[in-house]
Amino acid sequence: MSDMINYIWIWKQIKNGAGSPGNLEEVIIEIFVITTRGLEPVSAGELALLPGVQVVETAYRRVSARIEGDLARLLRLRTVDDVFLPVGEWDGLVPQRAALDRIRAESLRLELKAAVEAIAGLRDVGANISFSVSVNFVGRRNYSAEEIKTLVAEGVAGRYGWGYGDENRTSLNLRVFIEHERAWLGLRLSAHPLHDRLYKQAHISGSLKPPVAAAMLMLAEPHPAATVLDPFCGAGTIAIEAGLVGLVPLAFDHEASALAAAAENARLAGVSLRLGQVDARRLALGSGSVELLAANLPWGRQVPVSDAVGDFYRQVCAEIERVLVSGGRAVLLTNLPQLLSFERLTLHRQVEISLFGQAPSILVVN
Repeated sequence: MSDMINYIWIWKQIKNGAGSPGNLEEVIIEIFVITTRGLEPVSAGELALLPGVQVVETAYRRVSARIEGDLARLLRLRTVDDVFLPVGEWDGLVPQRAALDRIRAESLRLELKAAVEAIAGLRDVGANISFSVSVNFVGRRNYSAEEIKTLVAEGVAGRYGWGYGDENRTSLNLRVFIEHERAWLGLRLSAHPLHDRLYKQAHISGSLKPPVAAAMLMLAEPHPAATVLDPFCGAGTIAIEAGLVGLVPLAFDHEASALAAAAENARLAGVSLRLGQVDARRLALGSGSVELLAANLPWGRQVPVSDAVGDFYRQVCAEIERVLVSGGRAVLLTNLPQLLSFERLTLHRQVEISLFGQAPSILVVN
């Protein structure tokens, strides 16, 4: 059997008694996840922590793995954008428009039914199946994502008779992820994107993407039940993600509107936050009182900084050093890493990611 999952084989095994749609413990299935650029090793590490999962490839924004057992475990992943059951790989997608003919032909041959049955073992896909198409690609092309969507949608609708529509109103999502001249296609395992946390209903400018917040916490390697301070909590994403994995979150911000948003999102998430309206340069905490600090620092773009940015960062860094316990750790996201300056703390790790159309870095200092 090739590296591409053979769903027909799997479902023959199931029908012969190896399992059922809701009980796949004896069947090994291949999956892939899509994550934020730069966080591929973090997401691969999170996958590898799951029992019965073997990571087989880490690539640009994509991690492939094999899983034995309950697929529902994958829906609890926190650092990934989405999880997919692979349904095809296409080669030779050149940047020229000639590739559109290849996409049209391949779309008419997609085998999706067995993957749909696997998904139906986890959740209701409805009697009248509907689907959406999402497209991402790396590198310049002489055709657009919308053109790819249209061709794939026409092929699938023509072959299966399914209704095509918006991602928020359909039961299945087919992802076409193109890296240079090769495409990976998959059906999303969950009903909604994993990166769209249901708790996150209140938003403010510069609000952080939840999987990035979860990845920051993983990079921090906190002790169980450690106290985590976010002095720039915004809508509360880092603090809430911390609370959801058993850490004790403190959420501070100097804006009352941010604290209101954080409180509402925490309520929806079922997380208890200790909130405080505090200037991050003068934290209302004793020296050496925090084990871990995690923050999305103001970049001076989406969130303006009132003082000169350099002076602001210098004061924040001094306060971070003051409140951290000896041996404590700070995980900081910024597009201005050169402005971070500490007397005692040293850089442990730096990870550049892609976010908001920019390339900020996550820095771990201790």
